[in-house]
Amino acid sequence: MKTKKLLLATSLSTLLLFTACSYTQPKNNSIDLKTEQEMKLKAMKAIKTVAGALQNTLNVKVKEGGLSNAAIFCSTHATSLSKEVSKTLDEGVKLKRITDKPRNPNSQANDEQLVVFDEIKTKLLNGEKIDMIVKRKSSNHYQVYKPIIMSGKCLNCHGNDEKRNPEAYNIISKKYPNDKAIHYKAGDFRGAFLVDIINND
Repeated sequence: MKTKKLLLATSLSTLLLFTACSYTQPKNNSIDLKTEQEMKLKAMKAIKTVAGALQNTLNVKVKEGGLSNAAIFCSTHATSLSKEVSKTLDEGVKLKRITDKPRNPNSQANDEQLVVFDEIKTKLLNGEKIDMIVKRKSSNHYQVYKPIIMSGKCLNCHGNDEKRNPEAYNIISKKYPNDKAIHYKAGDFRGAFLVDIINND
Protein backbone atom coordinates (compact mmCIF):
# COMPACT_ATOMS: atom_id res chain seq x y z
CA MET A 1 0.00 0.00 0.00
CA LYS A 2 2.83 2.38 0.90
CA THR A 3 4.49 1.61 -2.43
CA LYS A 4 1.28 2.45 -4.34
CA LYS A 5 0.88 5.72 -2.42
CA LEU A 6 4.49 6.61 -3.15
CA LEU A 7 4.07 5.90 -6.85
CA LEU A 8 0.86 7.95 -6.94
CA ALA A 9 2.54 10.88 -5.17
CA THR A 10 5.49 10.73 -7.55
CA SER A 11 3.21 10.69 -10.58
CA LEU A 12 1.21 13.65 -9.29
CA SER A 13 4.40 15.59 -8.55
CA THR A 14 5.69 14.95 -12.06
CA LEU A 15 2.38 16.03 -13.58
CA LEU A 16 2.29 19.23 -11.52
CA LEU A 17 5.90 20.01 -12.39
CA PHE A 18 5.22 19.52 -16.10
CA THR A 19 2.08 21.67 -15.90
CA ALA A 20 3.91 24.41 -14.03
CA CYS A 21 6.70 24.46 -16.64
CA SER A 22 4.16 24.63 -19.40
CA TYR A 23 2.51 27.69 -17.92
CA THR A 24 5.68 29.49 -16.88
CA GLN A 25 7.05 29.35 -20.43
CA PRO A 26 4.17 30.57 -22.64
CA LYS A 27 4.73 31.00 -26.35
CA ASN A 28 3.56 34.51 -27.18
CA ASN A 29 3.98 35.60 -30.78
CA SER A 30 1.47 38.44 -30.65
CA ILE A 31 2.55 41.81 -32.05
CA ASP A 32 1.43 45.20 -30.81
CA LEU A 33 0.12 47.64 -33.41
CA LYS A 34 3.07 50.05 -33.11
CA THR A 35 5.64 47.31 -33.71
CA GLU A 36 3.60 45.87 -36.57
CA GLN A 37 3.55 49.25 -38.33
CA GLU A 38 7.29 49.70 -37.76
CA MET A 39 8.02 46.31 -39.34
CA LYS A 40 5.79 47.11 -42.30
CA LEU A 41 7.66 50.37 -42.89
CA LYS A 42 11.02 48.60 -42.74
CA ALA A 43 9.74 45.93 -45.13
CA MET A 44 8.29 48.43 -47.59
CA LYS A 45 11.58 50.30 -47.70
CA ALA A 46 13.43 47.08 -48.57
CA ILE A 47 10.86 46.06 -51.20
CA LYS A 48 10.98 49.45 -52.90
CA THR A 49 14.78 49.28 -52.99
CA VAL A 50 15.12 45.80 -54.50
CA ALA A 51 11.92 45.52 -56.54
CA GLY A 52 12.38 49.09 -57.76
CA ALA A 53 15.87 48.34 -59.07
CA LEU A 54 14.63 45.19 -60.82
CA GLN A 55 11.63 46.93 -62.38
CA ASN A 56 13.68 49.88 -63.61
CA THR A 57 16.24 47.60 -65.21
CA LEU A 58 13.52 45.45 -66.75
CA ASN A 59 11.84 48.51 -68.28
CA VAL A 60 15.16 49.57 -69.81
CA LYS A 61 15.70 46.11 -71.29
CA VAL A 62 12.23 46.12 -72.85
CA LYS A 63 12.85 49.52 -74.43
CA GLU A 64 16.25 48.41 -75.72
CA GLY A 65 15.24 45.10 -77.25
CA GLY A 66 11.68 44.12 -76.47
CA LEU A 67 10.38 41.26 -74.35
CA SER A 68 13.05 38.84 -75.55
CA ASN A 69 15.76 41.14 -74.27
CA ALA A 70 13.96 41.40 -70.95
CA ALA A 71 13.65 37.60 -70.80
CA ILE A 72 17.39 37.25 -71.30
CA PHE A 73 17.99 39.65 -68.40
CA CYS A 74 15.54 37.80 -66.14
CA SER A 75 17.15 34.46 -66.97
CA THR A 76 20.76 35.52 -66.54
CA HIS A 77 21.13 38.62 -64.37
CA ALA A 78 18.02 39.28 -62.27
CA THR A 79 19.16 37.11 -59.35
CA SER A 80 22.64 38.62 -59.24
CA LEU A 81 21.22 42.15 -59.42
CA SER A 82 18.86 41.38 -56.53
CA LYS A 83 21.77 40.13 -54.44
CA GLU A 84 23.84 43.22 -55.17
CA VAL A 85 21.03 45.63 -54.37
CA SER A 86 20.17 43.66 -51.21
CA LYS A 87 23.61 44.49 -49.85
CA THR A 88 22.46 48.11 -49.53
CA LEU A 89 19.53 47.25 -47.24
CA ASP A 90 19.49 48.31 -43.61
CA GLU A 91 21.39 46.12 -41.15
CA GLY A 92 19.38 43.09 -40.10
CA VAL A 93 17.06 43.24 -43.12
CA LYS A 94 16.97 40.57 -45.83
CA LEU A 95 14.57 40.12 -48.72
CA LYS A 96 13.64 37.31 -51.08
CA ARG A 97 10.76 36.38 -53.35
CA ILE A 98 8.93 33.14 -52.60
CA THR A 99 6.16 31.26 -54.38
CA ASP A 100 4.26 27.97 -54.43
CA LYS A 101 4.77 27.72 -58.23
CA PRO A 102 8.45 28.47 -58.75
CA ARG A 103 10.31 29.22 -61.95
CA ASN A 104 13.60 29.19 -60.09
CA PRO A 105 13.54 26.26 -57.60
CA ASN A 106 15.32 28.47 -55.05
CA SER A 107 12.13 30.52 -54.78
CA GLN A 108 10.01 27.60 -53.52
CA ALA A 109 8.18 28.50 -50.31
CA ASN A 110 8.72 26.12 -47.39
CA ASP A 111 5.98 24.49 -45.32
CA GLU A 112 5.77 27.31 -42.80
CA GLN A 113 5.54 29.91 -45.56
CA LEU A 114 2.89 27.90 -47.39
CA VAL A 115 0.69 28.12 -44.29
CA VAL A 116 0.89 31.92 -44.55
CA PHE A 117 0.10 31.63 -48.27
CA ASP A 118 -3.09 29.75 -47.38
CA GLU A 119 -3.99 32.59 -45.01
CA ILE A 120 -3.41 35.14 -47.78
CA LYS A 121 -5.38 33.15 -50.37
CA THR A 122 -8.33 32.78 -48.00
CA LYS A 123 -8.42 36.53 -47.40
CA LEU A 124 -8.24 37.21 -51.14
CA LEU A 125 -11.08 34.76 -51.85
CA ASN A 126 -13.16 36.57 -49.24
CA GLY A 127 -12.55 39.83 -51.03
CA GLU A 128 -10.29 41.27 -48.35
CA LYS A 129 -7.56 43.73 -49.26
CA ILE A 130 -4.16 42.63 -48.02
CA ASP A 131 -1.32 45.05 -47.47
CA MET A 132 1.27 43.01 -45.59
CA ILE A 133 1.23 40.23 -43.03
CA VAL A 134 3.70 40.39 -40.14
CA LYS A 135 4.78 37.27 -38.26
CA ARG A 136 6.84 37.31 -35.08
CA LYS A 137 9.53 34.63 -34.91
CA SER A 138 11.11 35.67 -31.59
CA SER A 139 11.45 38.74 -29.37
CA ASN A 140 13.30 40.75 -32.04
CA HIS A 141 12.87 38.63 -35.18
CA TYR A 142 10.03 39.34 -37.60
CA GLN A 143 9.02 38.23 -41.07
CA VAL A 144 6.86 40.40 -43.31
CA TYR A 145 4.94 38.99 -46.28
CA LYS A 146 3.95 41.34 -49.12
CA PRO A 147 1.68 39.51 -51.60
CA ILE A 148 2.57 39.68 -55.29
CA ILE A 149 -0.50 39.90 -57.53
CA MET A 150 -0.29 39.25 -61.25
CA SER A 151 -0.80 42.22 -63.57
CA GLY A 152 -1.67 42.02 -67.25
CA LYS A 153 1.86 42.70 -68.49
CA CYS A 154 3.21 39.84 -66.35
CA LEU A 155 1.25 37.38 -68.49
CA ASN A 156 3.77 37.79 -71.32
CA CYS A 157 6.00 35.42 -69.34
CA HIS A 158 3.60 33.92 -66.77
CA GLY A 159 0.29 33.52 -68.58
CA ASN A 160 -1.24 30.62 -70.49
CA ASP A 161 -0.14 29.49 -73.96
CA GLU A 162 -2.26 32.17 -75.62
CA LYS A 163 -1.00 35.02 -73.47
CA ARG A 164 2.71 34.18 -73.25
CA ASN A 165 5.13 35.76 -75.73
CA PRO A 166 6.55 32.71 -77.62
CA GLU A 167 9.98 34.17 -78.31
CA ALA A 168 10.48 35.45 -74.78
CA TYR A 169 9.21 32.26 -73.17
CA ASN A 170 11.44 30.13 -75.36
CA ILE A 171 14.41 31.85 -73.74
CA ILE A 172 12.98 31.35 -70.26
CA SER A 173 12.08 27.68 -70.75
CA LYS A 174 15.64 26.87 -71.83
CA LYS A 175 16.93 28.30 -68.55
CA TYR A 176 14.12 26.78 -66.46
CA PRO A 177 12.85 23.59 -68.17
CA ASN A 178 10.81 22.64 -65.08
CA ASP A 179 9.09 26.03 -64.88
CA LYS A 180 5.87 26.01 -62.84
CA ALA A 181 5.25 29.77 -62.91
CA ILE A 182 2.79 29.79 -65.81
CA HIS A 183 -0.96 29.65 -66.53
CA TYR A 184 -1.68 32.63 -64.30
CA LYS A 185 -4.43 35.16 -64.94
CA ALA A 186 -4.40 38.86 -64.13
CA GLY A 187 -5.28 39.28 -60.46
CA ASP A 188 -3.96 35.86 -59.40
CA PHE A 189 -1.79 35.45 -56.33
CA ARG A 190 1.76 34.84 -57.56
CA GLY A 191 3.70 34.63 -54.29
CA ALA A 192 5.21 37.14 -51.91
CA PHE A 193 8.12 39.32 -51.03
CA LEU A 194 9.42 37.91 -47.76
CA VAL A 195 11.31 40.46 -45.68
CA ASP A 196 13.25 39.00 -42.77
CA ILE A 197 13.96 41.56 -40.04
CA ILE A 198 16.18 41.34 -36.97
CA ASN A 199 15.03 44.41 -35.06
CA ASN A 200 17.76 45.81 -32.80
CA ASP A 201 16.26 49.28 -32.37
